[in-house]
Amino acid sequence: MEVGALGIKLIKRWEGIRLTSYQDEAGLWTIGIGHRTRVNYPYSITSLEAEALLEEDLKKVSRALSAMLLTDEIEQHEFDALGSWVFNVGEYAAKKSTLIRMLNLGEPRIEIASQFLRWNKLTLPNGEKVKSRGLTRRRESERQLFLTGVLKFF
Repeated sequence: MEVGALGIKLIKRWEGIRLTSYQDEAGLWTIGIGHRTRVNYPYSITSLEAEALLEEDLKKVSRALSAMLLTDEIEQHEFDALGSWVFNVGEYAAKKSTLIRMLNLGEPRIEIASQFLRWNKLTLPNGEKVKSRGLTRRRESERQLFLTGVLKFF
């Protein structure tokens, strides 16, 4: 399965597009549509390059997420919500999460969906975790998409 149109729309809405690299709230160098870059200084890309980077990133996210899931009983809108979440939190954190464990155990969807809301903190460069209004809103959007198949922005 691959992250579909609703997942891509959700990612683009919350990541935005920036054609010059920058350090995000957590101090990580980023460019394009939420693409983590290894280049630790400002540089620029075109919007076409940003879309190509997103396409590459989504392939990686889709493969990683598919490998984490022990069930084939997942709807496209659920995969899209999960794909947005993995895109943002990273494969390593997602793989070790209670959310994925609950999904693989076949827990009720409403209980699984509540796990999205726990992922609303940023880790600052000094290691401190702080609640983020933006992440809280993003997680609610992911939760809604996961439960209902309807993309809603908060």
